[in-house]
Amino acid sequence: MDANAMVPNGQYRFYTCAKEYYFIDKYAFDDEALLISGNGEYVGYIHYYKGKFNAYQRVYVLTGFKIDVKYLQNYLNRYLPIRINKEVSQNNIPYIRLSTLSKMDIKYPESKLEQTAIAAILFKVDEAISAVQGSIAAAERLKKSLMQNLLTGRMKPDGTLRKDDEFYMDEKFGKVPKGWEVKAIGDKSVCRINPNYKYKKKEVYDFVPMEAVKEHFGGLDFVEKQVIDNGSYTRFKAGDILFAKITPCSENGKVAYIEHIDSEVGFASTEFIVFQPTDNVNGRFVYLMLASENVHRLAISLMEGTTGRQRIPWKIFRNRIFVPMPDKEEQNKIVNIILVFEKQTSYNYNKIAILERLKKSLMQNLLTGRVRVK
Repeated sequence: MDANAMVPNGQYRFYTCAKEYYFIDKYAFDDEALLISGNGEYVGYIHYYKGKFNAYQRVYVLTGFKIDVKYLQNYLNRYLPIRINKEVSQNNIPYIRLSTLSKMDIKYPESKLEQTAIAAILFKVDEAISAVQGSIAAAERLKKSLMQNLLTGRMKPDGTLRKDDEFYMDEKFGKVPKGWEVKAIGDKSVCRINPNYKYKKKEVYDFVPMEAVKEHFGGLDFVEKQVIDNGSYTRFKAGDILFAKITPCSENGKVAYIEHIDSEVGFASTEFIVFQPTDNVNGRFVYLMLASENVHRLAISLMEGTTGRQRIPWKIFRNRIFVPMPDKEEQNKIVNIILVFEKQTSYNYNKIAILERLKKSLMQNLLTGRVRVK
Protein backbone atom coordinates (compact mmCIF):
# COMPACT_ATOMS: atom_id res chain seq x y z
CA MET A 1 0.00 0.00 0.00
CA ASP A 2 0.98 3.65 -0.37
CA ALA A 3 1.91 5.44 2.85
CA ASN A 4 -1.06 7.80 2.45
CA ALA A 5 -3.51 4.86 2.55
CA MET A 6 -3.76 5.16 6.35
CA VAL A 7 -7.10 6.03 7.94
CA PRO A 8 -7.15 7.82 11.35
CA ASN A 9 -9.81 5.55 12.89
CA GLY A 10 -9.20 2.42 10.83
CA GLN A 11 -9.94 -1.06 12.18
CA TYR A 12 -6.54 -2.66 11.48
CA ARG A 13 -2.93 -1.75 12.13
CA PHE A 14 -1.00 -0.23 9.25
CA TYR A 15 2.80 -0.44 9.39
CA THR A 16 4.97 2.07 7.54
CA CYS A 17 8.71 2.76 7.90
CA ALA A 18 8.14 4.67 11.15
CA LYS A 19 8.63 3.47 14.73
CA GLU A 20 4.92 3.84 15.49
CA TYR A 21 2.09 2.12 13.63
CA TYR A 22 -1.02 3.68 12.09
CA PHE A 23 -4.46 2.37 11.09
CA ILE A 24 -6.29 1.33 7.93
CA ASP A 25 -9.71 -0.04 6.92
CA LYS A 26 -8.57 -3.23 5.14
CA TYR A 27 -6.00 -5.89 5.96
CA ALA A 28 -3.67 -7.93 3.73
CA PHE A 29 -2.17 -10.23 6.38
CA ASP A 30 -3.58 -12.32 9.21
CA ASP A 31 -0.50 -13.92 10.72
CA GLU A 32 2.36 -13.75 13.19
CA ALA A 33 4.91 -11.46 11.56
CA LEU A 34 8.09 -9.45 11.79
CA LEU A 35 7.80 -6.19 9.84
CA ILE A 36 11.07 -4.55 8.82
CA SER A 37 11.33 -0.91 7.73
CA GLY A 38 12.91 -0.91 4.26
CA ASN A 39 13.98 2.73 4.02
CA GLY A 40 13.84 6.14 5.65
CA GLU A 41 15.17 7.38 8.98
CA TYR A 42 14.34 4.11 10.76
CA VAL A 43 15.57 1.69 8.08
CA GLY A 44 15.95 -1.76 9.67
CA TYR A 45 13.53 -1.06 12.53
CA ILE A 46 11.57 -4.22 13.40
CA HIS A 47 7.97 -4.55 14.62
CA TYR A 48 6.46 -7.79 15.92
CA TYR A 49 2.71 -8.34 15.53
CA LYS A 50 0.24 -11.21 15.48
CA GLY A 51 -3.16 -10.60 13.92
CA LYS A 52 -4.73 -8.76 11.01
CA PHE A 53 -2.71 -5.88 9.55
CA ASN A 54 -1.54 -4.11 6.42
CA ALA A 55 1.79 -2.63 5.37
CA TYR A 56 3.41 0.10 3.32
CA GLN A 57 5.09 -1.11 0.11
CA ARG A 58 8.63 -0.51 1.48
CA VAL A 59 8.05 -2.67 4.56
CA TYR A 60 9.29 -6.28 4.43
CA VAL A 61 6.84 -8.73 6.02
CA LEU A 62 8.32 -11.98 7.38
CA THR A 63 5.95 -14.88 8.22
CA GLY A 64 5.95 -18.69 8.34
CA PHE A 65 8.74 -19.03 10.91
CA LYS A 66 10.61 -22.31 11.32
CA ILE A 67 12.53 -21.02 14.35
CA ASP A 68 11.36 -19.08 17.40
CA VAL A 69 10.13 -15.72 16.09
CA LYS A 70 11.38 -13.76 19.10
CA TYR A 71 14.83 -15.35 18.79
CA LEU A 72 14.89 -14.25 15.15
CA GLN A 73 13.77 -10.74 16.06
CA ASN A 74 16.62 -10.40 18.57
CA TYR A 75 19.12 -11.82 16.07
CA LEU A 76 18.02 -9.35 13.40
CA ASN A 77 18.07 -6.45 15.88
CA ARG A 78 21.69 -7.31 16.64
CA TYR A 79 23.09 -8.13 13.18
CA LEU A 80 20.83 -6.55 10.54
CA PRO A 81 22.12 -2.97 11.22
CA ILE A 82 25.68 -4.24 10.66
CA ARG A 83 24.68 -5.74 7.31
CA ILE A 84 22.77 -2.60 6.27
CA ASN A 85 25.72 -0.34 7.13
CA LYS A 86 28.07 -2.57 5.16
CA GLU A 87 25.85 -2.42 2.07
CA VAL A 88 25.41 1.34 2.40
CA SER A 89 29.19 1.89 2.61
CA GLN A 90 29.78 -0.34 -0.43
CA ASN A 91 26.93 0.81 -2.66
CA ASN A 92 25.67 4.02 -1.06
CA ILE A 93 22.16 2.54 -0.90
CA PRO A 94 20.34 3.73 2.26
CA TYR A 95 17.59 1.12 2.03
CA ILE A 96 17.08 -2.62 2.36
CA ARG A 97 16.96 -4.74 -0.79
CA LEU A 98 15.31 -8.17 -0.86
CA SER A 99 18.74 -9.79 -1.04
CA THR A 100 19.72 -8.00 2.17
CA LEU A 101 17.32 -10.32 3.98
CA SER A 102 17.12 -13.40 1.71
CA LYS A 103 20.92 -13.87 1.62
CA MET A 104 21.51 -13.14 5.29
CA ASP A 105 22.71 -16.16 7.27
CA ILE A 106 21.12 -16.76 10.67
CA LYS A 107 22.86 -18.66 13.48
CA TYR A 108 20.59 -20.47 15.89
CA PRO A 109 20.64 -23.54 18.19
CA GLU A 110 18.87 -26.59 16.78
CA SER A 111 16.71 -26.92 19.90
CA LYS A 112 13.68 -24.67 19.68
CA LEU A 113 13.48 -24.80 23.48
CA GLU A 114 16.92 -23.17 23.66
CA GLN A 115 15.87 -20.57 21.08
CA THR A 116 12.84 -19.72 23.20
CA ALA A 117 14.91 -19.60 26.41
CA ILE A 118 17.42 -17.18 24.84
CA ALA A 119 14.60 -14.96 23.60
CA ALA A 120 13.01 -15.02 27.07
CA ILE A 121 16.26 -13.89 28.74
CA LEU A 122 16.65 -10.97 26.32
CA PHE A 123 12.95 -10.12 26.69
CA LYS A 124 13.43 -9.79 30.47
CA VAL A 125 16.13 -7.17 29.91
CA ASP A 126 13.91 -5.33 27.41
CA GLU A 127 11.09 -5.48 29.94
CA ALA A 128 13.34 -3.93 32.60
CA ILE A 129 14.44 -1.17 30.19
CA SER A 130 10.81 -0.40 29.29
CA ALA A 131 9.87 -0.23 32.97
CA VAL A 132 12.64 2.31 33.66
CA GLN A 133 11.67 4.32 30.57
CA GLY A 134 8.09 4.36 31.87
CA SER A 135 9.32 5.67 35.23
CA ILE A 136 11.25 8.43 33.48
CA ALA A 137 8.20 9.43 31.43
CA ALA A 138 5.95 9.50 34.50
CA ALA A 139 8.47 11.55 36.49
CA GLU A 140 8.89 13.98 33.59
CA ARG A 141 5.13 14.54 33.37
CA LEU A 142 4.92 15.26 37.09
CA LYS A 143 8.02 17.47 36.98
CA LYS A 144 6.55 19.45 34.06
CA SER A 145 3.31 20.01 35.98
CA LEU A 146 5.18 21.07 39.14
CA MET A 147 7.43 23.45 37.20
CA GLN A 148 4.42 25.06 35.54
CA ASN A 149 2.78 25.67 38.91
CA LEU A 150 5.85 26.52 41.03
CA LEU A 151 7.58 28.81 38.52
CA THR A 152 4.42 30.87 37.96
CA GLY A 153 3.71 31.03 41.69
CA ARG A 154 0.35 29.30 41.50
CA MET A 155 1.68 26.75 43.97
CA LYS A 156 3.73 27.49 47.06
CA PRO A 157 6.73 25.29 47.90
CA ASP A 158 4.67 23.68 50.68
CA GLY A 159 2.25 22.34 48.04
CA THR A 160 -0.68 24.68 48.76
CA LEU A 161 -2.21 26.86 46.05
CA ARG A 162 -2.14 30.65 46.32
CA LYS A 163 -5.48 32.40 46.64
CA ASP A 164 -6.59 35.20 44.32
CA ASP A 165 -5.85 37.90 46.91
CA GLU A 166 -2.22 36.72 47.04
CA PHE A 167 -1.54 37.98 43.49
CA TYR A 168 -1.13 41.40 41.88
CA MET A 169 -1.48 42.34 38.20
CA ASP A 170 1.71 43.14 36.28
CA GLU A 171 1.41 44.93 32.91
CA LYS A 172 4.02 42.67 31.27
CA PHE A 173 3.24 39.29 32.82
CA GLY A 174 -0.31 39.38 34.22
CA LYS A 175 -0.97 37.69 37.59
CA VAL A 176 2.12 37.64 39.80
CA PRO A 177 2.40 36.48 43.43
CA LYS A 178 2.81 39.30 45.93
CA GLY A 179 6.46 39.62 46.92
CA TRP A 180 7.68 38.42 43.49
CA GLU A 181 9.29 40.75 40.93
CA VAL A 182 8.98 40.58 37.16
CA LYS A 183 12.42 40.80 35.55
CA ALA A 184 14.11 40.03 32.25
CA ILE A 185 16.19 36.86 32.49
CA GLY A 186 19.11 38.89 31.14
CA ASP A 187 18.65 41.65 33.74
CA LYS A 188 22.02 42.51 35.32
CA SER A 189 20.68 41.60 38.75
CA VAL A 190 19.81 38.08 37.47
CA CYS A 191 22.65 37.03 35.16
CA ARG A 192 25.29 38.02 32.63
CA ILE A 193 24.92 36.76 29.06
CA ASN A 194 27.93 35.38 27.15
CA PRO A 195 30.63 36.41 29.69
CA ASN A 196 34.10 36.84 28.20
CA TYR A 197 36.19 34.50 30.33
CA LYS A 198 39.98 34.60 29.97
CA TYR A 199 41.93 31.51 28.93
CA LYS A 200 45.41 30.43 27.78
CA LYS A 201 45.93 29.30 24.19
CA LYS A 202 47.30 25.87 23.32
CA GLU A 203 46.15 24.35 26.62
CA VAL A 204 43.70 21.49 27.22
CA TYR A 205 40.19 22.46 28.34
CA ASP A 206 36.85 20.73 28.83
CA PHE A 207 34.82 20.93 25.62
CA VAL A 208 31.06 20.35 25.33
CA PRO A 209 29.79 19.48 21.82
CA MET A 210 26.12 20.09 21.02
CA GLU A 211 25.27 16.37 21.16
CA ALA A 212 26.56 16.16 24.75
CA VAL A 213 23.56 18.15 26.01
CA LYS A 214 20.63 15.82 26.57
CA GLU A 215 17.26 17.04 25.37
CA HIS A 216 14.65 17.68 28.10
CA PHE A 217 17.09 16.51 30.78
CA GLY A 218 19.37 19.37 31.73
CA GLY A 219 22.62 17.47 32.19
CA LEU A 220 25.71 16.65 30.17
CA ASP A 221 26.02 13.19 28.67
CA PHE A 222 29.78 13.54 28.27
CA VAL A 223 32.60 16.11 28.21
CA GLU A 224 35.54 15.99 25.82
CA LYS A 225 39.10 17.25 26.29
CA GLN A 226 40.40 19.56 23.59
CA VAL A 227 43.41 21.77 22.94
CA ILE A 228 42.10 25.33 22.41
CA ASP A 229 44.21 27.51 20.12
CA ASN A 230 41.73 30.29 19.31
CA GLY A 231 38.74 32.06 20.79
CA SER A 232 36.14 30.97 18.25
CA TYR A 233 34.11 29.10 20.86
CA THR A 234 31.57 29.90 23.55
CA ARG A 235 33.19 29.99 27.00
CA PHE A 236 31.62 29.07 30.32
CA LYS A 237 32.41 28.11 33.92
CA ALA A 238 30.88 25.78 36.49
CA GLY A 239 27.54 27.21 37.61
CA ASP A 240 26.73 28.64 34.16
CA ILE A 241 23.86 27.59 31.88
CA LEU A 242 24.14 26.56 28.21
CA PHE A 243 21.12 27.31 26.01
CA ALA A 244 21.04 26.01 22.41
CA LYS A 245 20.02 28.82 20.06
CA ILE A 246 19.97 27.14 16.62
CA THR A 247 17.30 24.93 15.03
CA PRO A 248 16.63 22.06 15.40
CA CYS A 249 18.53 21.86 18.72
CA SER A 250 16.62 24.76 20.25
CA GLU A 251 13.28 23.18 19.30
CA ASN A 252 14.14 20.06 21.28
CA GLY A 253 14.93 21.93 24.48
CA LYS A 254 18.71 21.63 24.79
CA VAL A 255 19.41 23.52 28.01
CA ALA A 256 22.06 22.44 30.53
CA TYR A 257 23.11 23.58 33.98
CA ILE A 258 26.89 23.09 34.32
CA GLU A 259 27.25 21.63 37.78
CA HIS A 260 31.01 21.16 37.54
CA ILE A 261 33.88 20.83 35.04
CA ASP A 262 37.53 19.84 35.50
CA SER A 263 39.08 22.91 33.87
CA GLU A 264 38.62 26.44 35.17
CA VAL A 265 37.02 27.49 31.88
CA GLY A 266 34.98 25.27 29.55
CA PHE A 267 34.41 25.63 25.81
CA ALA A 268 31.40 24.83 23.65
CA SER A 269 29.88 25.49 20.24
CA THR A 270 29.06 29.12 19.44
CA GLU A 271 25.50 27.87 18.88
CA PHE A 272 25.05 28.03 22.66
CA ILE A 273 24.10 31.14 24.62
CA VAL A 274 25.83 31.23 28.02
CA PHE A 275 24.07 32.57 31.11
CA GLN A 276 26.12 33.37 34.23
CA PRO A 277 23.75 33.73 37.22
CA THR A 278 24.63 36.41 39.77
CA ASP A 279 24.91 35.89 43.54
CA ASN A 280 21.43 37.43 43.90
CA VAL A 281 19.75 34.31 42.49
CA ASN A 282 19.90 30.52 42.66
CA GLY A 283 21.59 29.43 39.41
CA ARG A 284 19.48 26.30 39.16
CA PHE A 285 16.34 28.43 39.46
CA VAL A 286 17.48 30.48 36.44
CA TYR A 287 18.11 27.19 34.62
CA LEU A 288 14.56 26.02 35.44
CA MET A 289 13.18 29.29 34.06
CA LEU A 290 15.17 28.89 30.82
CA ALA A 291 14.04 25.27 30.50
CA SER A 292 10.39 26.06 31.24
CA GLU A 293 7.80 25.62 28.53
CA ASN A 294 6.67 29.27 28.62
CA VAL A 295 10.16 30.73 28.13
CA HIS A 296 11.13 28.08 25.59
CA ARG A 297 8.00 28.65 23.48
CA LEU A 298 8.45 32.45 23.53
CA ALA A 299 12.15 32.19 22.60
CA ILE A 300 11.30 29.95 19.62
CA SER A 301 8.68 32.47 18.43
CA LEU A 302 11.33 35.23 18.42
CA MET A 303 13.92 33.37 16.32
CA GLU A 304 15.62 35.19 13.46
CA GLY A 305 17.24 34.07 10.20
CA THR A 306 16.40 31.93 7.19
CA THR A 307 14.08 28.93 7.42
CA GLY A 308 15.85 25.82 8.64
CA ARG A 309 18.81 27.72 10.16
CA GLN A 310 17.11 30.19 12.45
CA ARG A 311 18.69 31.29 15.70
CA ILE A 312 17.45 32.69 18.99
CA PRO A 313 19.06 36.13 19.44
CA TRP A 314 20.58 36.56 22.92
CA LYS A 315 19.27 40.14 23.22
CA ILE A 316 15.66 38.98 23.59
CA PHE A 317 16.53 37.75 27.08
CA ARG A 318 17.25 41.36 28.04
CA ASN A 319 14.30 43.12 26.49
CA ARG A 320 11.63 40.62 25.39
CA ILE A 321 11.52 37.67 27.80
CA PHE A 322 10.37 38.50 31.32
CA VAL A 323 9.71 36.09 34.19
CA PRO A 324 8.30 36.44 37.72
CA MET A 325 10.97 35.83 40.37
CA PRO A 326 10.56 35.18 44.10
CA ASP A 327 13.23 36.02 46.66
CA LYS A 328 16.26 33.75 46.84
CA GLU A 329 14.92 31.80 49.83
CA GLU A 330 11.83 30.70 47.90
CA GLN A 331 13.96 30.02 44.81
CA ASN A 332 16.03 27.61 46.91
CA LYS A 333 12.91 25.78 48.10
CA ILE A 334 11.55 25.43 44.55
CA VAL A 335 14.92 24.16 43.27
CA ASN A 336 15.12 21.54 46.03
CA ILE A 337 11.72 20.16 45.02
CA ILE A 338 12.65 19.87 41.34
CA LEU A 339 16.10 18.44 42.15
CA VAL A 340 14.45 15.33 43.58
CA PHE A 341 13.04 14.54 40.13
CA GLU A 342 16.24 15.43 38.27
CA LYS A 343 18.35 13.19 40.49
CA GLN A 344 15.90 10.32 40.02
CA THR A 345 15.89 10.88 36.25
CA SER A 346 19.69 10.91 36.17
CA TYR A 347 19.75 7.67 38.15
CA ASN A 348 17.25 6.08 35.77
CA TYR A 349 19.20 7.13 32.67
CA ASN A 350 22.29 5.52 34.17
CA LYS A 351 20.25 2.40 34.94
CA ILE A 352 19.12 2.19 31.31
CA ALA A 353 22.74 2.52 30.14
CA ILE A 354 23.74 -0.38 32.42
CA LEU A 355 20.84 -2.54 31.18
CA GLU A 356 21.67 -1.78 27.55
CA ARG A 357 25.30 -2.81 28.11
CA LEU A 358 24.05 -5.99 29.78
CA LYS A 359 21.78 -6.76 26.83
CA LYS A 360 24.58 -6.14 24.34
CA SER A 361 26.82 -8.54 26.27
CA LEU A 362 24.07 -11.17 26.49
CA MET A 363 23.32 -10.92 22.77
CA GLN A 364 27.01 -11.25 21.93
CA ASN A 365 27.26 -14.44 24.00
CA LEU A 366 23.84 -16.04 23.53
CA LEU A 367 23.30 -15.36 19.81
CA THR A 368 26.72 -16.69 18.88
CA GLY A 369 26.55 -19.83 21.02
CA ARG A 370 29.47 -18.85 23.23
CA VAL A 371 27.16 -19.35 26.18
CA ARG A 372 24.58 -22.13 25.95
CA VAL A 373 21.21 -22.05 27.67
CA LYS A 374 19.50 -25.13 29.07
